[in-house]
Parts: sequence; C-alpha cells; structure tokens
Amino acid sequence: MKRTTLILDATVYAELKRRAASEGRTLTEVVETALRAGLRAAPGRRPRRSLPSYDLGPYLEDVADRDALARLGGRGVERER
Repeated sequence: MKRTTLILDATVYAELKRRAASEGRTLTEVVETALRAGLRAAPGRRPRRSLPSYDLGPYLEDVADRDALARLGGRGVERER
C-alpha cells in the first residue's frame, strides 16, 4: 500500500470523517472505497450534449467595417492606421 497526502475541502473531509465514524471504519478505508467507486464509474468521457442553435439572419452591419461600427457608437473600437 502507498502513502499519499490529499488536500481536501473542509466539508468533504468532515463528511468522510462522519461516514467513517458511523460505519465503524477508518478514514483511509472510506477514502479508498470512495476513490475505487469513482474510478469504476468514470470509464471514459461523457457523451456530448446537443445544444440548440438559432438562425438570426444576416448581419445588420459589416463587423469588419470599423468606421461603421464607430458611427454606431461602438465603444473601444479602434481604427487601424
């Protein structure tokens, strides 16, 4: 068995200690069980979710035309010199 150091959030640590005490097991046993369960449950990547897309029509202004954007009141639009 290997020794290691874990840096845990205080709430996670408290839950692990509570569970160890309630089950009459050591903290090491509870952490090892949780790690093994996590490794079994994550064999690969999760499937991608399909997000909706919308057709908003053509651009109302040419975004490459910096002068037109500046006339529209675009703040932070700098003209190339």
